[in-house]
Amino acid sequence: MLWLGLALIVAAAAMVGFSGGAAGPLWSGAFIALFALTALAVAARRPFVEGRARPVDASTLTRGRVSSPDARVHFVPERRPGIVTLLLCVLWALVLMAATVVAIRIGLTGRPEAFLGVAVLAATAALFAYAAVRAGITQYRSDSFGRRPIGLGMGPDGVLLMRATETLYVPWSAIRRVEPDLTEQRRGMDGLPLIRLRVDPRRVTASDGMRAPETVTVAPAMLKTHPQVVWSALRGFHDSPSTRAALGTPTGQRLFDEWCASAPAD
Repeated sequence: MLWLGLALIVAAAAMVGFSGGAAGPLWSGAFIALFALTALAVAARRPFVEGRARPVDASTLTRGRVSSPDARVHFVPERRPGIVTLLLCVLWALVLMAATVVAIRIGLTGRPEAFLGVAVLAATAALFAYAAVRAGITQYRSDSFGRRPIGLGMGPDGVLLMRATETLYVPWSAIRRVEPDLTEQRRGMDGLPLIRLRVDPRRVTASDGMRAPETVTVAPAMLKTHPQVVWSALRGFHDSPSTRAALGTPTGQRLFDEWCASAPAD
């Protein structure tokens, strides 16, 4: 992605430099420059981060949204998206919304072929708008005292998933299997790890009152520790009920520290 970003910057500079003041090449160069900034931001962002789980009071995570029998849990917060990522999401959402409006206006002037791109532009704009809102919520709530955090909590009795719009409590006994998975690979980007929790949905508590799905997905790359640590914890504590009592205690902290120390460097 780094080389792609640099190549796009060169292309954008060439288009602007040889535009001669014409609007078409200038706008094209601006779009390519925006693509270049996005590629550079993705390249600069480390795929995984080094972090530690920490013991916290479960009540500070749930804030009464769900009931958890655990008094103390080990919590891994979601990583902050960063101001650059947030601004790029907002910028792309605004640009694509403006392009959607322009396409509609062109279509209304007697060129109906412009409507062919409206659906794609609108859907992409909505996607970036959602990403911007979610990034803003995460940025606001990450590591902030007095705000309900986002991330993954593990206690002796169950797992807490604090998301932007909901909180899930999954008892260990409701988890049937813990399975590894990957996101779909895209050009120039490797698939990111996922962890699928196959659960009994009748025993999962959701803060919004909705019935939970049979598969609860954890995206460890979004958390502030290495995915291998999250996998080791979820798989290890699921397979070994006798060790769960250590969660939320100094003994559990030593386990997490050992997993963090043995995680591969990226």
